[in-house]
Amino acid sequence: NFATDRLFAMSRSPRARTEDDAPPTDWLGELPPELHLRILEGVDDFSDCAAFSLASPRLGLLALRSGLARFKDPLFAVAMRLLLVERFVASLGSSIMDTTLSEDTLRRYAADRRASADHFPWLARVSPALCLSSELDGPGDNRIANWRLQRGDESGARLRVGLLRCGFAMFFEGERGAERLVRLVFRSGTVQYYEGER
Repeated sequence: NFATDRLFAMSRSPRARTEDDAPPTDWLGELPPELHLRILEGVDDFSDCAAFSLASPRLGLLALRSGLARFKDPLFAVAMRLLLVERFVASLGSSIMDTTLSEDTLRRYAADRRASADHFPWLARVSPALCLSSELDGPGDNRIANWRLQRGDESGARLRVGLLRCGFAMFFEGERGAERLVRLVFRSGTVQYYEGER
């Protein structure tokens, strides 16, 4: 029976343990890779994906190499940065320091073509003091999505403008009021770059 054979293969440990073995430091390491992937497929929060990857780098690499969507999403890199900052702050013994995401990290995320406004609630939850916001403007089919930095209740610099119907996106750099267009991306994947002032 295929199902029984597969279950038996998954239940076997890669190496039989003996009494002389030290207790494992990575209990998940005792499980076969097929079961690791099944566990990682169920991880649905980017913070948890980052925690798994830092707790067991081998599992993080397995997830990346296997193409698991959450681990390939650009928000996974944001979650990793945030978790590393939190661990660094904790290693200093300080709980006073703020572990808000950096503006640079948020700008990099917004500049990635794969970034999605669907993830803004997660960003606001993990970094309420500095996150991203999206505003929809325009009538009906001609709606435009404006992505901005958000500091608390204050709207910041414009980072990205997308024409939803045609899949066209403009990317900006600079402070609020001094934003300049740096890149246009068309639905076809064609990219135009701009240099200099505005």
